[in-house]
Amino acid sequence: MTTKAPADAWQLLKSRLTDSRREKMEAVARGRTRQIRLVVQDVHQPHNVSACLRSADAFGVDLCDVVTLREKFNPSTVARGVSGWLSIRRHHTVEDCVKDLRAGGYRIVAAVPRQDTKSLYEIPVDEPLAVVFGNEHAGIEPSWLEHVDHPFTIPMVGMVESLNISVSAAITLAHLTRAARQALPPERFLLTDEAREELLSNWIVAQIPSWEGELTHARASAKNR
Repeated sequence: MTTKAPADAWQLLKSRLTDSRREKMEAVARGRTRQIRLVVQDVHQPHNVSACLRSADAFGVDLCDVVTLREKFNPSTVARGVSGWLSIRRHHTVEDCVKDLRAGGYRIVAAVPRQDTKSLYEIPVDEPLAVVFGNEHAGIEPSWLEHVDHPFTIPMVGMVESLNISVSAAITLAHLTRAARQALPPERFLLTDEAREELLSNWIVAQIPSWEGELTHARASAKNR
């Protein structure tokens, strides 16, 4: 989980980082998007949750929602090493999650193993999309279905009829982020300057255990210049 940081934290504390670390964080932040958003609901296996979140990070997805109706979610164990680089929101009901998604202007798409669904490659990417994946065995909670704008499947031509959830999430996020990046201008696909600065501030306070004291000192120094 990222820490909510003061808006000036990045500018005042970034000199504490090595040049390579600072440049890496800035480069990653420049590639982040909120056009595509990942939602996982009651994924049971910790390594599956971790793999889904790692895919979100790898393909530049900033916002991730974890819906826990029956399963627990402990980011310190299931998402160690990646949760600090993502903006993770937690929900205890489908309705709360849907409300948050709709408030953000997202259309909801969900992996649903039915014959009458769209192919993943037919999903329009001109509007913000929240991609929902459910439990490994039960799939998404039925109450999602009344809210889903585009149910989809991943086309397959082999003998197997399904893929592991983390594999499905990786394929889906790779396709949707690539398609949206190609279809949309950067100002629609990427974070705004303000959102990117906020993200970097959140990241840097997570890197510096004593950030509050150092930020106070940095503000005082800047004021006296």
